[in-house]
Amino acid sequence: MATIKVDISEDRYSVGAAPKPKTDMQGRQRTDRLSGIGLSVTQLVKIGPEGAEVLNCTTAGVPDVAVGDEVRPRNLIAIPWQQDGRSGVSFKADAIETIPAGQTPSAKGAGS
Repeated sequence: MATIKVDISEDRYSVGAAPKPKTDMQGRQRTDRLSGIGLSVTQLVKIGPEGAEVLNCTTAGVPDVAVGDEVRPRNLIAIPWQQDGRSGVSFKADAIETIPAGQTPSAKGAGS
């Protein structure tokens, strides 16, 4: 599976919707293949030089974030997919970390 590392150095992210379990077609929570930890999906609002975009970001475990929090996705990757004539891009991060109030996201160490 091809993955693309996402450069987040010029972007800001905030939580658009609280994390929820990532489920399969039968409603069972999906798990991380390596760790066995349940997967969660968190809606993020990305604001960058080209404007705003909403993306759903998958993580193993449940990030400790709330709607409106400024966050930094750590090691964000894009995963292009095709299935049954449909295609799109999924996003996955090692973690979603809250940025403390008053601190600005740093380009260095930002998980880009």
